[in-house]
Amino acid sequence: KEEARRRPDPALVLTINAARQRSGCVPLISRRAAFGKPMLLGSGGSMVAKLKLNGIDGRSLLEMEPAA
Repeated sequence: KEEARRRPDPALVLTINAARQRSGCVPLISRRAAFGKPMLLGSGGSMVAKLKLNGIDGRSLLEMEPAA
């Protein structure tokens, strides 16, 4: 028999992400990746998202090191 692909429980994913944020562990992939649609953070993204991140961590875009 072929097993059906199971999707992770959204509540569980949100709980794990919240725990990681409180502990200082920032996930390298977005929540979309948990649902089979990988999207690496930091690879592109909109200017609005970058400005929101700037407001969260207090760093300006110029202070960040360029991706290698």
